[in-house]
Amino acid sequence: MPDLKHEIKNMDLLTEGDHAVLFYEEKSEILNSVRDFIIHSLGKNQKCYYIDQADNQKLILAALKNSDLNLEKMLESGQLLCLEKEEIYGDPANFRAQEILNLIEKSVISAEKEGYSGLSITGELTGIVDFSGGKEEIIKYEWQLHQQIFEKYPVTALCRYNINQFDSEIIKAAVELHDYIVWQGELHENPYYIDPEGYRQNKVEEYEIKSWLKNINEYQKKESLYKKAISQSQERYLRLFNNSPIGIIKTNSEGKVIHVNQRMAEIAGYDNIVDAINNYSDLAAEFYLNSDRRDVFLNCLKKNGEVENFEFEARKKTGERIWLNMNAQITDRNDDGSFIIEGFVFDISEKKEYEKELERKKEELAASNQQLQAYNEEMMAMNEELEDSFKELEDLNNRFEKMINLVSDIENLSTISEEEFLSKILQQAVTIIPEADAGSIYTFGKENVEFVDCIGYNLDNLKQSTIKNEAFYNQNSSIEIMTVAELKTRNKKYMQQHDFQNLKEESLNKIKEIMYLDLELKGEKKAGITLDIKTGSSKSFTNNSQKIFTAFYNIASSFYKLKEYNLLQNNFTREIISSTIKMLEMYDLYTRGHSENVAQLAVEIAEEMELSQKVIDDIYWSGLVHDIGKMLIPLEVLNKEGKLTKSEYELIKEHPVLGSNALKSSNSLKQIADYVRHHHERWDGRGYPDGLQGGEIPIESRIICAADAWDAMRSKRTYREPLTFDHALSEIKDNKGLQFAPNVAEALINILEN
Repeated sequence: MPDLKHEIKNMDLLTEGDHAVLFYEEKSEILNSVRDFIIHSLGKNQKCYYIDQADNQKLILAALKNSDLNLEKMLESGQLLCLEKEEIYGDPANFRAQEILNLIEKSVISAEKEGYSGLSITGELTGIVDFSGGKEEIIKYEWQLHQQIFEKYPVTALCRYNINQFDSEIIKAAVELHDYIVWQGELHENPYYIDPEGYRQNKVEEYEIKSWLKNINEYQKKESLYKKAISQSQERYLRLFNNSPIGIIKTNSEGKVIHVNQRMAEIAGYDNIVDAINNYSDLAAEFYLNSDRRDVFLNCLKKNGEVENFEFEARKKTGERIWLNMNAQITDRNDDGSFIIEGFVFDISEKKEYEKELERKKEELAASNQQLQAYNEEMMAMNEELEDSFKELEDLNNRFEKMINLVSDIENLSTISEEEFLSKILQQAVTIIPEADAGSIYTFGKENVEFVDCIGYNLDNLKQSTIKNEAFYNQNSSIEIMTVAELKTRNKKYMQQHDFQNLKEESLNKIKEIMYLDLELKGEKKAGITLDIKTGSSKSFTNNSQKIFTAFYNIASSFYKLKEYNLLQNNFTREIISSTIKMLEMYDLYTRGHSENVAQLAVEIAEEMELSQKVIDDIYWSGLVHDIGKMLIPLEVLNKEGKLTKSEYELIKEHPVLGSNALKSSNSLKQIADYVRHHHERWDGRGYPDGLQGGEIPIESRIICAADAWDAMRSKRTYREPLTFDHALSEIKDNKGLQFAPNVAEALINILEN
């Protein structure tokens, strides 16, 4: 059912079977009343007839469009029918009550069959009795409605009479024959209603007296009931008022307390209502701690007539301070400007204390958050540093792998020429050494430099240049770093003017710093490599880069040695690995000679155990490179003086994995990668990196583990002197079956004791 809002008061009193009459003087009084009757009827699922002339129908439909009803649907379905008077009442000059009653009876029966709860009718009767006998006919129509229609069928009717258009007899009859009267916008229960039987028997006066006396008696009973209900309601109100958990107070505009309930008295600190009323004569002086705050309250109250959620601090009888919340309104205004205030008061002292505590907690939380933010920023900075370290470590790992790949790619000397080898050297050097922007590689001919390849320059232009070998010779060491100014001075000394000018335009004017090497074999200079930092760069070649460049020197030197003497691939690999190990010894201050010692001792153990030559060879190479992964450990950790921290020790423990990963990228060395990975595993399973135990550990790794431990014990370290021979031998014996494989330990002991 739609949400209905009525202009007519008490419209909900009307139910099915009720007969109401609307009396009016002006047409303007009709619209709202009829509209509300129709809305009320349609809302109760009744079929509704609206009877009036066409102009008035347009007005009522326009008014109904502004309601919540789906007017178009109700008109389309026929639930609401707008009919003209002639369609229901017939010819106004020949009004016949019985014909209309029969029509209404048929209509309500039809409405019920259509699924409606009943029928409602509102019709305008003005203008249909202007004929001889019309008065008697309309009165007959009204009383017969009760007998034939309202006592039998669910019909609700609202008849409409203009009291200025009918004589008093008809109006009087209309008053007496309707259950309810609508007058001046309000529906009234009719105290002058009489039984229609009085009209049917033509005993109106007799029935009037009986009905009125009956009505008087019933209204007296109703009045007694109303008074009793009012008295009970007042008692209930007083109980609720005094027992309410909310403080209730009534004052005048000057602050004089007129009335309070028990809760309000308790809030103010009094035992009873009387004391609270008698003692509070001026709330501003005696109750409000802040008179300015009360002025704000009064100004807001005068302006809006009410105040909601007004908070203020008050003083109890004992002087204790409390916080209150008040909702108040002005109920009565006097001509002199004074007024009465009624308010509801809540003690919010606990709430205020909670808010203070909450604010304190928020401040503490904010301080904690700031501290956490500081910690977070510190952690982020540490993470960034750690990430940079990982990136640097990854970069070193990539460089090392590329160097291993370089060695692997040029193992087969029968398939690679000198020019191809030198080009690969240059490409890898520029890639691996981070500061290098460009470079060139060349050989020394009989008199002049012969360029093989370059990066960052025009090779054809360089090849057309005539440059004496002496212009590119190193003078102080095999690897030199100099500025472009120094380079120009040296080159100008040994070059013709036009050749120097060409070289300057092609390359020298583009260079900030240069690092280069001369590859010399048995006193003969074979080739040279230059790596260049271009103008505008903020970089300079570092010591690490110079060390890496030294490795390229060693690789190139080995290549020429192998080429010159046509050594076997195995010997070439030995030279390369030895060069790499030498570079590791420059990197790690405490591994000088260690790798060779471990490799040689491991071979002796393998021979003592009578292993195959293939295994012995693998053990030798594994021993040589077992610590190669230390090149990827930061120098400050690797060469630290004093005891390592836990995190530094964990970093050191990564070197078997790092070395193994690098070796796997080499075709010739990948077969020994796993032996390097597991050379720190223990027989009892407490080693690293994978915690292998017993026979899970390769025999090659078990032998290197023992040889590595012996050489380490017999070597000087920053944190200790070397162990004596007997002490170290005792450690081997004590750890047989724990750290060392029993048969390996026995072989080592035999070697040492003999």
